[in-house]
Amino acid sequence: MGVQKGIKTRKSYDADFKQEVTRMLASGRSAKEISETFGIAENLLYRWKRMATMKTKTKNGQNEDSNAGKLAAENARLRAENERLKTDREILKKALGLFSKSD
Repeated sequence: MGVQKGIKTRKSYDADFKQEVTRMLASGRSAKEISETFGIAENLLYRWKRMATMKTKTKNGQNEDSNAGKLAAENARLRAENERLKTDREILKKALGLFSKSD
């Protein structure tokens, strides 16, 4: 009686989350991987990326190819790589524990 069926609510994401996901996409992670991780549609990721690029161009009055932009992109790439390596290390630690117990 108070519950309506079929009504979908739209999720809202804050600017910091969008920026971080956009950095992950720019750092080389695939859109599919990011979308599966966070439960976000791939086309939404590409839209956020396009919007961020447009904002950067209008804000700076130039392309994102400036030195600061390159450093920010490199920083984001290295952060993402560092996070992947930490995850890999944790997996290897667990595997080592399993293999050492079996002997």
